[in-house]
Amino acid sequence: MVTDELHSICMLCSNDGATVRESLDSVLALSAYRPVEVVVADNISTDGSAEVLHGYRDRGLIRLVEKRCSRGRGRQLAFEASSGTYVVAHMDCDDVFSAKGVDALVAAYHSGHEGTMVMTRRQDAREASNITIAPREMVVELGGWRDLNWGEDWDLWARAYAAKKYSYVPYPADNPPHASITVRESRYTGLGRGFGVRMEKYSDALRIGRRVFQAGEHISIVQRLAYYAARASVALKRNYLEPNPAPDFGEYAT
Repeated sequence: MVTDELHSICMLCSNDGATVRESLDSVLALSAYRPVEVVVADNISTDGSAEVLHGYRDRGLIRLVEKRCSRGRGRQLAFEASSGTYVVAHMDCDDVFSAKGVDALVAAYHSGHEGTMVMTRRQDAREASNITIAPREMVVELGGWRDLNWGEDWDLWARAYAAKKYSYVPYPADNPPHASITVRESRYTGLGRGFGVRMEKYSDALRIGRRVFQAGEHISIVQRLAYYAARASVALKRNYLEPNPAPDFGEYAT
């Protein structure tokens, strides 16, 4: 099935100065294949990314939302600023894409998975990176992205799964939609930073009722301390969200 409907590419940017130009150019190249609009939510970048984004916006190439927020909130803001019949999400400014590969993935969606929410995930990289495609009306019906910094993608997929509208498509390695993926080695660098990131990650998992550790997983002392601190923080703040059912995603949404 071929569609001429507008596809909204909803992206996040957060101090992605090293890749933002190449990332945007790679996504904008998709317009050679089908009608697209690019909407970027910038997390108030301070490394020069904002100036680059302003240039693309002022040239009429992208729509830009600027707000300090979580990943989930940023994705929702980008979605709300978009207008396409279909949404292509989780394509962010720290990665570079193949327009040909993304177009092939979108074409596969329309030919075999129309009316569902599809996710494909690159498996050969240390950094998790996925692409999600869905009809706009479905994202609205599911409630969109919630205010989470970690697991906001899983949270949305779980609601689609519960509605029997979720599909996983094996990553098309023969025509990959990603040209390169940024691996953020510094994310857990340093004891204090590593503890803080883990605590934030575990807190968001607890807020939506997601299992923090997998069965049989080795849990370090730092992980245990971060987990107990996260549990206490969530309980004190009482900022739970409505829990999602536990879908059988297997390895694809860990």
